[in-house]
Amino acid sequence: MSWDILELSDDGHLVLDPQGRVRRVDATAAAMLGLAPGAAVGRAIDGLAPTAEGWAALSRAVGEGVALDAPLRLGPRHVLATLRGPAGGERLVELRDLDALDWRRGGTRPAQAAPARTRPDFEAQRRLSPDLHRVLSRGERAMRAGMRVLIVGESGVGKSEIARFLHASVADASDPFQTVNCALGVDALAGRLFGEDGALAASEGGTLFLDDVAEMPLELQARLIGWLEDGDGRGPAAPPPRVIAATNSDLRAAVAEGGFRADLFWRLAVATLRVPALREMPGLVPHLTQRFLRTINQRRTTPVILPQRLLALLDDYAFPGNIRELLNLVQRAAIFVEDAADMEELLAELMLPADDAPEPEAGATMDLRAEVRRFERNLIDRAVAAHGSKRAAARALGVDIGTIVRKTADKADTTNREAPADGPRNKGETA
Repeated sequence: MSWDILELSDDGHLVLDPQGRVRRVDATAAAMLGLAPGAAVGRAIDGLAPTAEGWAALSRAVGEGVALDAPLRLGPRHVLATLRGPAGGERLVELRDLDALDWRRGGTRPAQAAPARTRPDFEAQRRLSPDLHRVLSRGERAMRAGMRVLIVGESGVGKSEIARFLHASVADASDPFQTVNCALGVDALAGRLFGEDGALAASEGGTLFLDDVAEMPLELQARLIGWLEDGDGRGPAAPPPRVIAATNSDLRAAVAEGGFRADLFWRLAVATLRVPALREMPGLVPHLTQRFLRTINQRRTTPVILPQRLLALLDDYAFPGNIRELLNLVQRAAIFVEDAADMEELLAELMLPADDAPEPEAGATMDLRAEVRRFERNLIDRAVAAHGSKRAAARALGVDIGTIVRKTADKADTTNREAPADGPRNKGETA
């Protein structure tokens, strides 16, 4: 079949040279991979989408010279990858969009289907954050060495996604990934872990992810130790699973207080990865915001566009709830931005009541309302300095003079309230 005929297909195609490098790629395949067609040519197949689910299996099949039919996850798409061609010669990779195929067969129209969850683009994130790159690199080395991994970080930093990424870095597409929430009650957790079809048995040959491991009851911790050491009924030929655990608690303190077994801690914390909070990786905020918006816009005929002033606020915000809070804010902004009368009304809708606001983690003390006030005051000060008067600043900022006067009065009131008790007194005031 000629290349011209292939390009008429709705599927994507790549031609690989005998060394596994891309010789040709059509526009459909490039779009599925999120690349310009020219950017893929000459690159090794394993470097095109290394974090995509199932891509490691495709790359391995190319290297081994075998045929393959394997499911992939490329962004929101569910894709069937077909690899054909002789070992040592040119090989063809076909990428078939299964969601589009279902629609053509009479299924749900993709534009009306619920948008797929946005999986992190760790390839981009590790370029934007050296600290995150270090975490992921250490995790990859630990997984290749067969070590158990403990992921530590604040709530909402993406520990479960990092666990899934580390699994994919060493797993085949068919290898199981079993997640267990250790905060379940004793009976429910015992069944989930140790039942006949529980996660321990189901994870053999794959990865077992113990989320919120600090919440595991002590009696089940003892059983888990036995299973980790002896298999606890695992067949002699059954390959043991890789084990990743995660917590936002201080496990060493829990051991000291008797709430977590020391012998389990040392079995799980062979390689400890400390994930930075989002406020420590500010370069990720614009990247994550745009990825969340793309997911939201999958269901819309007219895309949501957030005001630049709001984007600047997000860039300057401390995010005590981390990535989970950013996602929440972007989702709510997408609802309110269309009919908010002005920026002030939009910000008011985005500010959670105090009872609903996420609990600040250690080191994150400012809420969104405080950040908004600080941002507005700095913006007004810069505008007044640049334009010479409050009235000119109001024109430049697109607001009325009353808004500027009120907000600068608020600033003065705050400054007065924050002045020390023994600070300067007004004229005529005596000690």
